[in-house]
Amino acid sequence: MKRKLFEIESDCLDIVKRIRAIDKDYFVMFNLDSKKFELHNHAQGKGTFCLTFPFDVLDERAVTFTLKTRVQNSDALFEELEAENRALEKAKAKEILNNFEEKLYDS
Repeated sequence: MKRKLFEIESDCLDIVKRIRAIDKDYFVMFNLDSKKFELHNHAQGKGTFCLTFPFDVLDERAVTFTLKTRVQNSDALFEELEAENRALEKAKAKEILNNFEEKLYDS
């Protein structure tokens, strides 16, 4: 099944222009099936898809998200994700211990 994509060539906030300023090979598509904006890169060849923006509108967050997820920032991004995962694991372990203590004292 072929995806229905529509290229966004310009917008009133110049978001597409600002994204192209980050990398001249970037371009923004709107996926008519998912109703989401996508970032693509001509330099990747046939498979130009990079990511789907997690926002319903194309605004400043798309520029920030593009900068944050660039390959050049991958080490920092992975470290940030690892730190978030460690915090989630710690919170989950604390929740399990609290639930265990409550059950222990309730019995």
